[in-house]
Amino acid sequence: MRLGIVGAGALGLLFAEALAPVARVNLFGRGDDPAGLRDADMVLVAVKTYDTLAALEPLRDVLAPGATIVSLQNGLLQVEQIEAALGADRTILLAPTTEGATRDGAGTLRRGGIGSTMVGIPAGRPGTNRVDALAKLLRAAGLSAAVADPIEPHLWAKLVVNAAINPVTALARRPNAYVVDDPVAAARAAALAREAADVAIATGIVLPYADPQARVRDVARATGANRSSMLQDIERGRPTEIEAINGEVVRRGRLLGVPTPENERMLYEVRRAAGA
Repeated sequence: MRLGIVGAGALGLLFAEALAPVARVNLFGRGDDPAGLRDADMVLVAVKTYDTLAALEPLRDVLAPGATIVSLQNGLLQVEQIEAALGADRTILLAPTTEGATRDGAGTLRRGGIGSTMVGIPAGRPGTNRVDALAKLLRAAGLSAAVADPIEPHLWAKLVVNAAINPVTALARRPNAYVVDDPVAAARAAALAREAADVAIATGIVLPYADPQARVRDVARATGANRSSMLQDIERGRPTEIEAINGEVVRRGRLLGVPTPENERMLYEVRRAAGA
């Protein structure tokens, strides 16, 4: 299979390195020639949510009509953003992943624990046999992957965990284990997770775990040495995904009448820390 990966950051590189032995992989980063993705069967999107339009719009008239777009991104608005960039007639798969990696000062990629990836079709879109093909390919690459129907509960599951871990570690400048080892951080992460889960439930989502706070602890332990993407962004003076994560919890909470005071507070604090 011919794969394109849009985004040459840590996550894109992690998937590129894993998939290279089992597929022909073309990594597309900022400033690269989009013509290299002209014959891609699948294109994995691994850029930050705020970069989606800028990263994908150059590919609108380049990608083959039958190319499948696979979002590995955070947040809940991937489909809308991909359609805005590439048009509404694309086959889109969602692949929320708990895989993570960082690059050290020398540029060496370090995987942040063993994650998993769920693959599914967005609600209301036509079926495709590419779902099973992608999950099989990821497993052949040594990655944990499974098909999920519906996929939306897993998008929310990841959002709940990200809303709890990412901003707390980013503000403290500490790796993920901090939200388990530090009692104050653990309490704050638990409150963030509880609010995000309440919004998910009010939306009609059945999360794939019974206890969101326990799930946050489990993920933080499993990826204890990892430095969250939000932390890496703040350290490097880049924009963060706080709007797509905690900001989306706050926005949807307001629409549904669900209080989210901890997420609102975190949204303000990360904005201030990032100079936004």
